[in-house]
Amino acid sequence: MFKKERNNIMRLKTILILLVVSVFWTACSGDKKNDKAKFDIPYQDMEPKILTVKEYQKVLFDIDTADFKKGLESLIPEYSSVLGTSINDIQANYVKAFVTDTFCRHLYEMVDEKFSDIEPISKDIQTVCQRFNYYFPGNDLPEVITYISGIDYEMGPVTNNGHAILISLDYYLGNEDNIYDYIGMPRFRSLRCRPEYITKDLAVLLYMHYIYDTHIYKNIITEMVEKGKMYYFVEAMNPSLPDSILLGYSEKQMDWAKNNEGNLWASLVGDNLLYANKLTEYQQFFGDGPFTQAYSNDAPSRLGDFIGLQIIRSYMNNNDVTLQELMDNKDLLQIFQDSNYKPKK
Repeated sequence: MFKKERNNIMRLKTILILLVVSVFWTACSGDKKNDKAKFDIPYQDMEPKILTVKEYQKVLFDIDTADFKKGLESLIPEYSSVLGTSINDIQANYVKAFVTDTFCRHLYEMVDEKFSDIEPISKDIQTVCQRFNYYFPGNDLPEVITYISGIDYEMGPVTNNGHAILISLDYYLGNEDNIYDYIGMPRFRSLRCRPEYITKDLAVLLYMHYIYDTHIYKNIITEMVEKGKMYYFVEAMNPSLPDSILLGYSEKQMDWAKNNEGNLWASLVGDNLLYANKLTEYQQFFGDGPFTQAYSNDAPSRLGDFIGLQIIRSYMNNNDVTLQELMDNKDLLQIFQDSNYKPKK
């Protein structure tokens, strides 16, 4: 199914890339309930900002192909943050090829069915943006636009092109139709291709774009703390997210990590791995994959991310520190030392 069209998809994926480029013109882990309580924000302190999520894919795939360029140009006033200020014939032809491609149109139909009502997701996105503005005022977030990317690995599911936050809804279809199996996406990755990951990925984007500072890998423990800061930020933007979604684990993997946290930490300390800095050791604790073979086929990958989050939770529970102060603190080793992180075996 779609094999011929799929052979052309890598060429057609350049459409979105071209258009986006054109815009640049031309003691323990802590009590989880206490962690969540720290994120409570009085409703009256939330910025009453109305955020509209624009569905670019709907208007794009609705253009009459008989006069495609004219239809595309008619979208410029509303979607200049994606299309730029003008469209030439070459660009219009690329976009038309994308829109008329059988595989891409199938993706659009799946998205249109899955997200027939965008309002619930819009509200969740707005909440994340409101929380971000509360904690980090002074950052003017751009508009949010959904689109079809052709499941573009290079661009990723949520991006910022400098003018808009772009959410590729074809990354969040679930795998009921085996669409991600069909394109060869690993199962551990397609696990995260579900609608409940949208706001998580949005928060990761906000962190990387507005909060994250250049970080040079030194050793396992400081990398754990750096990763933990990111996940703690994401949790602050999405307090209702379960840990399994936050970390991108299955429920079974999440249970393994929680049940083996103490033993995992003991092995890290006992094997003198906290200050290890070799690439192989980095890959063991932070590399993505189906499992961590060094421990068990049931152990999730990125166990360094999991431990890092627990360290930061412990640090925040044991120190009078705000989220903003945590994000500003670049002394990763001091954060670890002040965390008093001591999981029980």
